[in-house]
Amino acid sequence: MRASRWCLGGVVVALALSLVPLTPASAVAGDASGLCPGGQVSTASGCVSFGEAQSSVERIVESSVEEHGLRAALVKVEIGDRRLVELSEGESMVGSPASNRMHLRIGSMAIPHLITLLLQLQDDGRLSLDDPVSNWLPQLPNADGVTLRMLANSTSGYPDWAQRNPDWDGLLSADPFRPWKQSELLQIAFDQPLECDPGACFQYAHTNFLILQKVIQEETGESVARLIRQRVLRPLGLRQTKISAQPDIPAPVLHAYYAGRGFYEDSTFWNPSWTIGKDTIMTATTGDILRSARAIGTGELISRKASRERLAPTTVGLAPAFSEDFYFGLGILVMSGWSFQNPNLTGFTGIQAYLPPRRISVALTVTNGPDAAASDNNYSQRLFNAITAYLTPDHPVTFEG
Repeated sequence: MRASRWCLGGVVVALALSLVPLTPASAVAGDASGLCPGGQVSTASGCVSFGEAQSSVERIVESSVEEHGLRAALVKVEIGDRRLVELSEGESMVGSPASNRMHLRIGSMAIPHLITLLLQLQDDGRLSLDDPVSNWLPQLPNADGVTLRMLANSTSGYPDWAQRNPDWDGLLSADPFRPWKQSELLQIAFDQPLECDPGACFQYAHTNFLILQKVIQEETGESVARLIRQRVLRPLGLRQTKISAQPDIPAPVLHAYYAGRGFYEDSTFWNPSWTIGKDTIMTATTGDILRSARAIGTGELISRKASRERLAPTTVGLAPAFSEDFYFGLGILVMSGWSFQNPNLTGFTGIQAYLPPRRISVALTVTNGPDAAASDNNYSQRLFNAITAYLTPDHPVTFEG
């Protein structure tokens, strides 16, 4: 199955269905637990000094940019509270070097923030993940059978306006600057057939997360964007993460490039209103993405029970590729112990990831040169593959594509 190249981060998951891990966890040279002697780091080369691990990861990034013809790569990696790598390669535009200070669209990396808010409301006793959607939106199909948990883990059976819709690419290609109303998107989605009965299959759909936003607004009477700012972004100190469905991105901006319309073009300021609902369309810097990865992976801002629910393997058996080692939790992928999001949004691709056993956080994004943009490969994923193969060979993430 080949996912639409217009799809947001959901894309992330649709891609993952055909991106089955190719190899089992490889044997580790050195300390498999990550507990090397004082100041050393466990890698595929064994226990090495912090500086050697840093240099090796930097070489992986640099060679990836050169080998794949990438326009830019921004990478940050932390082990515990210690920064291992902070690297920017390439350029945003001609004559404008890429920088980790630059803002970019984060696509599906915003979904975990929405899920954090949902889990907070459950912790507060305002709702339960097992509540049916009919409690708030009885007019929706199968509203009595679809639960909030099914929306969060994409097992509702609801169709998407973008993925598996043969008309969507043409609609977006015709006018990428078009502003979309949420009602229009839901109408397009529900003009498609339902994917399955509630809870009977996994099918990623942006529809699920837009409906979750509507449920939260109905329950609280407040804007979801306002709640996320108050209850998630501010407590985590994410000052560079902005919520807006408008095309503008705060300066300085990492420009994105796309070739899906048959030619190479700057896609930075295309209208993002078609993506996952206006209250979760975000931009951020790699610093904020890294901070978010650790917060999501460690369960900050929610109870331990809620954190376990976020990462529970509830979708195992509901998609051919899924297993106890690879599945979709609540708004997040889990593979080889990593929890992560990997959006692919009209020229912006990235990775936000956390590995609890090693306390490793990763934030990276790449933009494509002409040849890379013309391919169907996701080079953020390929770069993440290479980093995990070196830095965590006991917990590798391996995608095709």
